[in-house]
Amino acid sequence: MGVCGERMGRRIDPAERGRVLAGAAERSRESRWSAPGRARVIHPDHGTVVVPHSSNLAAIMNAAEVWRCDWAEITDAQVWAAEPGDVPVKIPYII
Repeated sequence: MGVCGERMGRRIDPAERGRVLAGAAERSRESRWSAPGRARVIHPDHGTVVVPHSSNLAAIMNAAEVWRCDWAEITDAQVWAAEPGDVPVKIPYII
């Protein structure tokens, strides 16, 4: 067994680890937003939004990005199938 932070006999630089994690997070986000399905997410405080849907969790995570809030705090949202003509919102720009 290797020491934490080692890979294939070499120590991983913390900056490299950060870049790898950031890249993985961005690929995950791109995958969520490129899903072929569509869902309508309804929240009593934030309103209604149509987003790409691969799972209910992914739809809530996408809606939270649009609403600019933490997805883990959205406990009372409803996820419904979107109507055939519904167009999803565009992926928000993240600063």
